[in-house]
Amino acid sequence: MSPWMFLDWLAAGIIIGSMIYITFILTVPEWLSDLRKGEAISLLPEQKGRTWPLWAQLLVLLAGLFISIPLFVYLWTPLVVLPELTTRLLDILGLIIYVIGFSITLWARASLGKNWGISTSYSVKLRSDHELIEAGPYAFIRHPMYFGVLSFGLGVILLYPTCVILILFISVLAALPMRAIREETALSERFGAKWSEYKKRTKFIIPFLI
Repeated sequence: MSPWMFLDWLAAGIIIGSMIYITFILTVPEWLSDLRKGEAISLLPEQKGRTWPLWAQLLVLLAGLFISIPLFVYLWTPLVVLPELTTRLLDILGLIIYVIGFSITLWARASLGKNWGISTSYSVKLRSDHELIEAGPYAFIRHPMYFGVLSFGLGVILLYPTCVILILFISVLAALPMRAIREETALSERFGAKWSEYKKRTKFIIPFLI
């Protein structure tokens, strides 16, 4: 096996393995558990205070996965054609950025602990005993998980510069700031002056910049 082929398999293994871990091991089981307790955001609109059953929530997840299949099949077309050496250098850079971004995401997730919860662009639900986390990466930026997601998304684009990856990255880039703003509104209402002081000394998503 050539070094470049090894790099291709290594990158694919890291990305697929890490996505399976963060989605089906770290996120979905805890979200379903919180959903049963009424402490998680429903993927479907609540009707008169009543949430949809778990099977309907899972059906939405499966439908999203099913819809994504033709996107990857028909839109896995290169954005640009670059010289071999340039492509390989971007592969190495992309893998490094991906690993760093994913590590930041896991660090932020661990720092949140029991305060973690899924939010959407239209709804945020804080726990009754929710705490304002100011340790770990939250000492520098208010949304380090989103910074990590954007970082490893950039890494994926460098590794696989295709139309479908660009579309997904742009979608995430548009959605995450809206989620962050809604989360900040909820946190401001809950923590008041404490949140205001925390906001003054931290950046929004990007360390030292924004």
